[in-house]
Amino acid sequence: MTRGFCAFSLIRLCGAFRRLSFALAGMAAALLMLSHAASASAPASQEKAAGKPCAFHDDQFDPATDVHAFDAYQSAIAQLLKQEKFADLDCVADAARARKTRFSGGTWKLVEIYSGLEKPRPGHPTEEDWKLHFELLQRWQDENPQSVTARIATAESYTSYAWDARGSGYSNSVSESGWKLFEQRVEKAQAILDEAAKLPTKCPEWYLAMLDVAQGEGWDLAQQTALFEKAVAFDPTFQSYYRNHVVQLQPKWSGEEGDAAIFAAAAADKVGGAAGDILYFQIADKLVCGCDDPEFGHFSWPREQKGYAALEKKYGVSLLNVNSFALMASKAHDWGVADQEFKRMGDQWDQDKWRTEAWFKQNRDLATQMAPMLAKTRAFHDEAAANMKTRETKAYLANFNPKLTAFEQSCVKESNGDASSFELFVQVGQNGSAEEVHMEKQPNAFAMCLMRAMYATYVAKQTPFPAPPAASYKMVLEIDPTTLSAAK
Repeated sequence: MTRGFCAFSLIRLCGAFRRLSFALAGMAAALLMLSHAASASAPASQEKAAGKPCAFHDDQFDPATDVHAFDAYQSAIAQLLKQEKFADLDCVADAARARKTRFSGGTWKLVEIYSGLEKPRPGHPTEEDWKLHFELLQRWQDENPQSVTARIATAESYTSYAWDARGSGYSNSVSESGWKLFEQRVEKAQAILDEAAKLPTKCPEWYLAMLDVAQGEGWDLAQQTALFEKAVAFDPTFQSYYRNHVVQLQPKWSGEEGDAAIFAAAAADKVGGAAGDILYFQIADKLVCGCDDPEFGHFSWPREQKGYAALEKKYGVSLLNVNSFALMASKAHDWGVADQEFKRMGDQWDQDKWRTEAWFKQNRDLATQMAPMLAKTRAFHDEAAANMKTRETKAYLANFNPKLTAFEQSCVKESNGDASSFELFVQVGQNGSAEEVHMEKQPNAFAMCLMRAMYATYVAKQTPFPAPPAASYKMVLEIDPTTLSAAK
């Protein structure tokens, strides 16, 4: 990012060096506070406060039935700030922090509380919006100087305010004044977090806010990883740490190709068991989107499936997770699973995941078309595998194989040097016809020749094979062209 930015002018080159100094200074200040923040736990006063019933209730915000539940919850939290109900905000946050409460589907309520406090409003707030927002946050701090929630919310708002000044474009498109505002605002967030670390109440969101500051200040990957490890040591169950860090491991930030998937697997293995599989899915969920992102292709679809099943079993249903899993299944071309999830979500599609309604509908309709065919194929394969274990099939193959060899020998010349073995699924009719022949994988030249020759006999209504033990008899055959070549 810095190299592309510096190429434009000497002024920008100087700006890059200034940002480097800014990053190093910020990192040093942060590290002074980290040991203090990580060593303390929630005080008894926090536990006591969390035990009191709060005036604000969140029962109506249920992601199991409403894909927009979090948006509505964040709006309700933002409204409490605008109404200056600071005591209610502290009560709700203290309770969520002390009890580590989660919504259905496993998302921490604390994360959604802070998300509701991060910006004046969705979209693109005006300068007047930001001014009023910071005035409200300051009044909250004035009313309760010991509120760690107010401090962290203010710091995260300044980080968001910084990115608002920078914009979302490439670094070389940012003006000098934009960079200056960005640096000043991230520096302000850093200072507020330093002060928040001195308060008696410790909050896992503090580290998440600091990780965002580290990204803004341009820490290198080793420094960000060290901060991430301190965060996990503070609370290894706070999945947002992992979801934040995996973003930095993408090639467009600080990582190399495949680093994100390697990190997800290592983190999940370290946690272990069902909890590790859940974490794997939650990390994968952070990266999957209705876009062409090659990094997600390195993730394991079987492990995503395990994690999703374990997540629902432990924390219940979330339509956001259903959307994410349907998208993962679509990318894996597992249309049977995808169709199942599309049916569960109905018309409650998540725009953050699918990007456009057209892309959502295209995948949903494809799953609807493909799922029955795949189910039929799966049933075929299961029946074929079961038949191969019977005495009747073993006896039948003694008469079947010599007939098959005639087809194979005629195709040896078409192997084009590809002598790899493969599985061939065959359905033999009651009279010995080749009713169906197919493969699971992409066929090579030899396999194509073999299937084409057998299909030709079916079209010609020929019966090249002996009568099978039953009508429409299904088998799966191991074909090895090298043995045929050697015999010839």
